[in-house]
Amino acid sequence: MPEPRPAAPAHPGQRLPGAAPQPGRLAPRSVGLAVSTVFSLASTAPAYSLAVTVGLLASLVAEATPLLLALSAVPVVLVVLAFGELNAAEPDCGTCYAWTSKPFGRRVGFLGGWVVIAACVLVMTNLMQAAAIYLYTVVGLDALADSRLAQAAAGIVLLVVMAGLASRGITLAARTQVVLFTVEAVLLVGFAVRAAAVDPLAPASPAGSPAAGVDLTTSGVVAAFLVAVFLYWGWDSSFSVNEESHDPAGTPVRAALAAMAVLVVLYAGFAWAVTSYAGVDRLVAVGEDDVLAVFATSLMGSAGGTVLAGAVLVSALASAQTTILPSARSMFSMSRRGDLPPALSRVSSHGSPAVATWVFTALAAFVYAVLVLTSEAVLADSVAATAMLVSSYYALTCAAVPFYFGRRGRAERPARRVVLPLTAAGTFTTALVLSVRDSSTTSLAAVAVVLGSGLAYLTLTHRSIRKQDR
Repeated sequence: MPEPRPAAPAHPGQRLPGAAPQPGRLAPRSVGLAVSTVFSLASTAPAYSLAVTVGLLASLVAEATPLLLALSAVPVVLVVLAFGELNAAEPDCGTCYAWTSKPFGRRVGFLGGWVVIAACVLVMTNLMQAAAIYLYTVVGLDALADSRLAQAAAGIVLLVVMAGLASRGITLAARTQVVLFTVEAVLLVGFAVRAAAVDPLAPASPAGSPAAGVDLTTSGVVAAFLVAVFLYWGWDSSFSVNEESHDPAGTPVRAALAAMAVLVVLYAGFAWAVTSYAGVDRLVAVGEDDVLAVFATSLMGSAGGTVLAGAVLVSALASAQTTILPSARSMFSMSRRGDLPPALSRVSSHGSPAVATWVFTALAAFVYAVLVLTSEAVLADSVAATAMLVSSYYALTCAAVPFYFGRRGRAERPARRVVLPLTAAGTFTTALVLSVRDSSTTSLAAVAVVLGSGLAYLTLTHRSIRKQDR
């Protein structure tokens, strides 16, 4: 039986103003709108995400890549609005876990929170591998960049450094993110502007180029949509720091919408600029390789490769830290409500869930080391599995909205609490079902392990959870 916790206010995000965190509470009023927006932006890792997916998207939907990136934002924005409705009623840093527990029960809520944490663990594998590879590239140790053992070692060291910064409190994390994201954004926009301004490359092979075989199919569009979901994922970081925001009920949704507006312009504009410059055939040939590295020299000169490698390194590190923040807070919330061990709800003197931060870091480091040393397709497998997990908890959270507010709440705001969330839930459920048949065995196995381990944990602790259910 988990240890009883002190009675909490109806909305965990409602704190009295003050500089110091209360015992067992996250630091209140520490995150403003601008910083919350930066958290959402940095968590998506724009430079890294675009570098490794633009070629893949071109192979799936050819020149429709910019349009697909823009249109894919629509259902994601619907999810943002659904999160906003739930957060306004209950600003809990557990987000999906907390909001789905009320209408669907503790078991479903627990699985939702479990999926969120698992998705963060999986995305850490490709973030840390990218950070390790680009670190070696920037310092000129190209031989180590190709060594799996060296990748594992550097990735774990960098992960520990970012976790150390995150554990020191939200204020230091915020300052770090502002610096890292500013550097990343300047370099990425500079590359895109340069690609749009110069003369395009001559067609590689008009008659027999790889792009000639790219047709728009249902499976290709669905696969591209899931890749786009992966690109946009991270905007919900603003909701994970809701209890530490100046306005816990309102700041997160405003920050997420602002971040989505920036990302749509950045992603679609970057894809259009690179496609116009290089052509679809060259992008298809790039595939899952780094599009920034491939065209760095031709666009930015001999030093361009090193500069853009630095941009991807900064992007991966910034995203790693903003992935640790929501993961630790999900574990903190689940522990606070008695669904994970009590130690995970301990808060340091900095107002940070330090125990949860280091437990998540240890788990992510272990999974990263295993995958990078054993899998030949870490990026592809982890991206596909992560996209499926993200789609599932998006759909679950959106489906919870009408039931969370009940008949009277639905009548007050039918569009925001019924029509839009159910539309988003249906969209992501459909994409999830269609994607299963085309997913790799490894990706499906990863998803099965996540769900199976969550169910196993529930089975072992079901007596405790049943006693706490109302």
